[in-house]
Amino acid sequence: METKIDIVNKVSKAKAVFSSFLDGIKDYYPPREAESLTNLVLSELLNLSTTDRILNQALEITDRQSKSLQQVTDRLKTHEPVQHILGYATFLGRKFQVSRDVLIPRPETEELVDLIIRENRQPGLRVLDIGTGSGCIAVSLALELPEAEVLATDVSEAAIAVAGRNAKRHLANIQFHQHNILKEELNLSGLDIIVSNPPYVLEKEKKAMDKNVLAYEPTQALFVPDEDPLLFYREIIKKSTKALKKGGKIYFEINETQGEEMRSL
Repeated sequence: METKIDIVNKVSKAKAVFSSFLDGIKDYYPPREAESLTNLVLSELLNLSTTDRILNQALEITDRQSKSLQQVTDRLKTHEPVQHILGYATFLGRKFQVSRDVLIPRPETEELVDLIIRENRQPGLRVLDIGTGSGCIAVSLALELPEAEVLATDVSEAAIAVAGRNAKRHLANIQFHQHNILKEELNLSGLDIIVSNPPYVLEKEKKAMDKNVLAYEPTQALFVPDEDPLLFYREIIKKSTKALKKGGKIYFEINETQGEEMRSL
């Protein structure tokens, strides 16, 4: 029997609203994930904070809000990513537009960007982000290293469009170019840093991945052939020799199973 949100144009208590939404999705997600999704959705649609829920504040919920909550519930039941439903993902405290054309930013990538920022505080850097996707890496570096010149590329025209909108939203000055690193030279020089989170998931690992990733995120940004797992890394390293300054750096996010192979490369 389909669960309906029992909130329509009336004053409700915060705990009741939380419980009502959670009841609608709890059979479709593990308990902690269901609670996390409920907190995120209610914060976005009703501006309901954890403190409001603890204090059990009264909320006046409109018919429009009630319908929105029901729509989100129905979409979450199909395991559509909540970031697609809300239209954004949070990365290092900022909101980035996401769509089926780009990967949803992950916490591991936040760690990568944080490392780059901590290790490179000198002014005048030239930075290139290869395979920018949503632009979360490039935009974050441009904002946190304001004296740096940041460039970003992607093979996907649609991804470049998303990244451009995110740069505009955050007032980040970035030069975007559509580019295929597997088929084209970089034709750049004088770079201090190249960063990339390229495709690194093996085709054979598909069966272990969540269905919502396979159904809603671009496979060309995820997978590499089983017989050539370091395809993108090898090409980036080879084409970086002319693009980087002497002493320049390359930062990668990698498949945890390929650590030793990456060291050798």
